[in-house]
Amino acid sequence: MAEIEKDSWADRHGIPLYSEVLSVNGKSPEEHLPVSMFQELEKANSFVLKASGTEILYEDIEQSSPMHWTLFLIVPALFFITILGIAHLVHTRVPERYSAHQLIAFFLSIATGYLSNTGAVRADLFSLFLNTTLFLIGPVILIHFLYNYFKELDIYWFSKKIVYVLYSFTITVSLLESYFLITRDYPEFFDPVPAYLLLVLYIVLFSIIYRGVFKNKTASVGSIFKYMAVGMTVAFFPYILFYLIPMLTMGKKIITLEIAAVFLIALPITFMYLITRERLIDIDFVMSRLRYSFILSILPSFLLTAATTWVVSQPLSMIEYIQIYLFLHITLIAFLSIKEVLDFRLQKYLFSARYSYQESMHRMSKNMKSQSNAVDLMKVMRAEVNNVMRVKRIYIFSKHNQKNMYCVYDEIPEDILGHLKEQLNNDLLDVGSIIESEKGFGVIVGFSLQKITMMWCEGKRDYTNLNRDEKTYLQTISHNANIAIENMNLIEDLVAELQRLKNDKTQKYPTWLSRLLFTIAENQRKQLSIDLHDTVLQEQLYLYRKMDDLIGYRKDLPPTLHSELLTYKESLLDSIHLIRETCNELRPAFIEELGLVQSLKNLIHQYQLRSNFTVYFNFERFDAELDQEHILAIFRVVQELLTNAMKHSHAKIVKLSLSNDDKQVMLLYSDNGIGMDFSYQRNLFSHIGLSGIEQRVNGLNGNLSIETEPGEGFKTIITFPVDSRKEIKV
Repeated sequence: MAEIEKDSWADRHGIPLYSEVLSVNGKSPEEHLPVSMFQELEKANSFVLKASGTEILYEDIEQSSPMHWTLFLIVPALFFITILGIAHLVHTRVPERYSAHQLIAFFLSIATGYLSNTGAVRADLFSLFLNTTLFLIGPVILIHFLYNYFKELDIYWFSKKIVYVLYSFTITVSLLESYFLITRDYPEFFDPVPAYLLLVLYIVLFSIIYRGVFKNKTASVGSIFKYMAVGMTVAFFPYILFYLIPMLTMGKKIITLEIAAVFLIALPITFMYLITRERLIDIDFVMSRLRYSFILSILPSFLLTAATTWVVSQPLSMIEYIQIYLFLHITLIAFLSIKEVLDFRLQKYLFSARYSYQESMHRMSKNMKSQSNAVDLMKVMRAEVNNVMRVKRIYIFSKHNQKNMYCVYDEIPEDILGHLKEQLNNDLLDVGSIIESEKGFGVIVGFSLQKITMMWCEGKRDYTNLNRDEKTYLQTISHNANIAIENMNLIEDLVAELQRLKNDKTQKYPTWLSRLLFTIAENQRKQLSIDLHDTVLQEQLYLYRKMDDLIGYRKDLPPTLHSELLTYKESLLDSIHLIRETCNELRPAFIEELGLVQSLKNLIHQYQLRSNFTVYFNFERFDAELDQEHILAIFRVVQELLTNAMKHSHAKIVKLSLSNDDKQVMLLYSDNGIGMDFSYQRNLFSHIGLSGIEQRVNGLNGNLSIETEPGEGFKTIITFPVDSRKEIKV
């Protein structure tokens, strides 16, 4: 007996190495199948050894220990049941695809192969055949699945011929394995062949995977490849690096097959994501955190391994050193990962919110939204710092860089000002810089060529210095406050510039600015219309259908309740119609496809349904092909004119005329309403909604003229210049 499996029955009972096996189950060793075929002593109820000239009888051997039941029966059976459940889920929930069937076949081959290991370790011939064949065919099915899965996505990065070649090698080795087992003549040279072939299959598999990751790292499916690579690496690398390769090269294993099989749980998670195409986790975030924990754990693992070997008195083998290191490294990675999750989830419960810097920054960001000037924003910052850090008095001030001038928010003592003057004589200061001295500490909130703004605290109430977390907190909120103040200043400058651009005489903005503002407004209207249609309207329709089903199928409703539900149903339908009309007004449906004339007809029809006037629309002399900007502008002008007529004019007849010649498009509007006093032209534009019409016309270099008198109705003529050549319709 030249070798004993670790943690086996022989190892636990101290069977001496290099002893001679005299008999097994009362017969010659050559008559015992595991010995004759594989030179292994398995399935023995009793055996006799000769060690150091003494014969030793071992009998009543316990075949199944609790550990054996756990590792070789319970765990494989649970894994197999889990895989069956996942395969059923894929079969019932995933759309009918060839790749889904191959994934089920791969799952079942791995699970059945793992389950057959129970008999293979006891040299059962059928279990050995199943174990070898299924573990060899599994990677090939997986490669075939990848080809077909990405073929469905129209992605090709390796040839299908590779799959056929691998199938042929696998089937050949499996047939030879079955032949040798049936004839019970298992040649020694063939014993490592399945293991070497399995290693080759894994090399091909990972070459294909990582080639796909490299080729598609910038593509839209890059995350799928990365997710797949990570999942399969976690599942197979422990088995390849610490079981298969050491067994082939050194004849020993760093980890047992049972431990390596634990990592297979990554396979269902990975491929359920691939086949359902639902992202389960943010793989980039998870990998960055695991990489950080891996690097951070390297040195402590080495040190702990060295300390362990120093404490243990007996010498250890290199395999045992590696096992200890791997155990410690994996344990530290798991500890750091769990700690990070617990820190995020439990910190707000275990520590007072007062000292939670993350919560404080969140509160400050929310409070910043309601501030309209820098002074109020600085007050918010001061209150938040005082609440979180429990500091003494806080001062906020600005200092001119060339002159000895201060702008203070609250009165500052002279001795503090003198002390701050000394502290601020530093060319390396910038936003977020922290200054500490015997009189307190401060942080720079604003920094420019003219002035520096600072928040200064007279120290903490417990008289301690700033710790690392407090410094990071102060730097973060100072940067946030600085960004908010800069944005406020930019908005103020923009508003002032817009007021300056407005012509004092005509009260008109420049043409380019009007066009820009209306383009932005139309984009906002379009987005709002889409949001209303895709959210509120769909929810209303869903509720309407549910209520309709309730009324139609529930025959046990009391008559009064049935009547009330019908009323609510009608109200809900009215609400749906109102939302649809609002969406159409925000963004006229199919205006690009219908063109200007048909869109105006639809608009006029809507207004006539809800108003008391009749609209006569003449467009016989209009044949201009306008761009979308002009079409939308004319549509909005007509919309505003009809709205004003409905709200203010009390007209009975409205006339609209649209025409064009080689130089211009003309829109004529008139009604027989009450009219108005046009002597106050500026007030007219300011108070009855015509200002928007004026700005739209101005934005397209058009001209607007109005004729109206009290009791004489309202008339306007609008013209837009157009090129002599026809514009292409968008």
